[in-house]
Amino acid sequence: MARSAIVHLICAISDLGLGANDVGVVRELGEVTSEVFFLRNKQASRVENSKFLHIDPLKYGDKHDEKICNVCHRILPTTTFDLNQTGRDNRPVRRPSCKGCRKKIDGTPMVGSEKRRWEAAKPKMTDFECPICRKTTISGLTSKIVLNHNHTNGKILGWLCDSCNTGLGRFRDDPEVLREAIRYLESH
Repeated sequence: MARSAIVHLICAISDLGLGANDVGVVRELGEVTSEVFFLRNKQASRVENSKFLHIDPLKYGDKHDEKICNVCHRILPTTTFDLNQTGRDNRPVRRPSCKGCRKKIDGTPMVGSEKRRWEAAKPKMTDFECPICRKTTISGLTSKIVLNHNHTNGKILGWLCDSCNTGLGRFRDDPEVLREAIRYLESH
């Protein structure tokens, strides 16, 4: 096994809070134990080599029977990831997060009656300016606009361009993460 190999546990290690199929990166390979950094708990631990197996990352993902969740960092059956879109050659593309983690990410849904009220008043085939990026578009023709909501309480926040809504989601709707992004941009 090479240094920085990707591995997964074949049994739970309860004192570390890790389970079988948790994924980690070998930082230091030893004869009997190795230092493995586990992504789920962001912790490096010495683990007996007999408790993990080397994996080939190219054998995981949408084209295979198993996939690694980008949130809990476990190897799971591909069917535990929702379909997201269709790729080249009508190949199904699944979300990068498993269904369990998606529930946490998606949080509280919008109230159905409120969502229907907003959808009924959705700007259609008219000019729309995104309140974040200020891009002007013809809604439904030159850009998709989507209804954004607070994932903690389900409250509808308003219409955004699809790009900004996706961006907020990628930053976990977390102002501190956005401030870190601003500090990063300003430092460069």
